This record gives sequence, C-alpha cells and structure tokens, in this order.
Amino acid sequence: MDTLKTRELKPYRLQLLEDQNYLCPLCNLELLPEDAALDHCHVTGHVRQVLHRSCNSAEGKILHWAGQRSKGDDPVEFVGNLLGYWQEDYTDNPIHPTHDKPRKRRKRR
Repeated sequence: MDTLKTRELKPYRLQLLEDQNYLCPLCNLELLPEDAALDHCHVTGHVRQVLHRSCNSAEGKILHWAGQRSKGDDPVEFVGNLLGYWQEDYTDNPIHPTHDKPRKRRKRR
C-alpha cells in the first residue's frame, strides 16, 4: 500500500468522513469536519478511520496505558479482557457500601 502524501491528508480524511456518514466509530456521535482526526495505527502506520479529536486522544491514551499494564504483551488483549470483565453479570453480588452515598446525602438535605 502507498504512503499518503501530506497534501493528500485532508481530501482523504474528508472522503473517509463521508464514507462513515459523518459518524465517529467510537462514540457513534455526529462528526464534523473541523473536529475530525485521521486515526492511524502507531505500529503499522496504516490509516484506520476518522475519529473525533477527543476520541482519537482517548484511544491513544488507553492503548498506551493498556500497554503499560500488559507489560509488553498485547495491549489489545488487555482491553478485550477489560471489556469482558465489565460485561459479566455481577447482580448476585452484594452492593459496595460506598455506592450511591453522595446521592443519598443529597436526598436527606
């Protein structure tokens, strides 16, 4: 695959944005051209999609953090494990004692 030239970045980003129906694939919210960032893999260099600047920043921070936690192993596996952990059903477990305390305090006032 060819490497994009700097002058090709904007037209390519706008074409991808149109192909994505002006939606960010991470948050599924409307994505305007002025807030669009062309995301790419920092390992391979391949362009992925267009994201909100804030979503692109969050993706990079999460990947960096997960890489530190996985001690050099695959950070994507760590994030996958985290998603699976969040999706487990814990409703049979007791509720943590500090859960919802601020809301209960406001009710009493």
